[in-house]
Amino acid sequence: APEPEFAAPEKQYGFVAVCAGEGLAQTFRELGCDRIVTGGQTMNPSTEDILREVDRTPAETVFVFPNNKNIIMAAEQCAPLTEKKVIVVPTKTVPQGISALLNLDLSADEETILATFQDAIAGVHTAQVTYAARDSEFDGHAIRAGEYLGLLDGALLGSWDSLDALTAKLCEAAEELSPEFISLYYGEDVSEPEAEALGEKLAEAFPDAELTVVNGGQPVYYYLISIE
Repeated sequence: APEPEFAAPEKQYGFVAVCAGEGLAQTFRELGCDRIVTGGQTMNPSTEDILREVDRTPAETVFVFPNNKNIIMAAEQCAPLTEKKVIVVPTKTVPQGISALLNLDLSADEETILATFQDAIAGVHTAQVTYAARDSEFDGHAIRAGEYLGLLDGALLGSWDSLDALTAKLCEAAEELSPEFISLYYGEDVSEPEAEALGEKLAEAFPDAELTVVNGGQPVYYYLISIE
């Protein structure tokens, strides 16, 4: 049978997250997300895409995690288009969304839940490792095609020929954040041994931090790293 276009509320709160990659989608489901909207970097979902999943969530109030600053507005535009109450949690990265949901208390009222989510988001720093598909310029920095790019909280750390050089710089930048928890989500173009090797470097750099390595399966980003 085709899925219903509108699910009647069976509970007070529901959750919809935007992400790409089966591992990340599975992580959000395990944390209680009802629906996943596929999208993110280079493929931003439309308001209609998000609205469809909001309507299919069997709850009165639906919290939406855009997990990308370019998707927040599309998510907010859903609110007047559905009879469900939509609360957009302003997550700019997937790790922020995951951290927020880890702090969920379903017995709280919605203001408290949102405040808890916002506190969690404020404590999360996100590093992103990707590659340059072409020569370009970012923040006045010349980048050559094929280089690895490192970003921390959306700001460019730099671009390097080797992942080792990038990792060293990333560890240096993360040191100021005195991490207690580090989660490494590796993408579809990364093998498990490669991810474990990077995990070991992070574990050496931050011996007191609790480290988790997860197969995120995301496109575009080799690694998404959550630092808390």
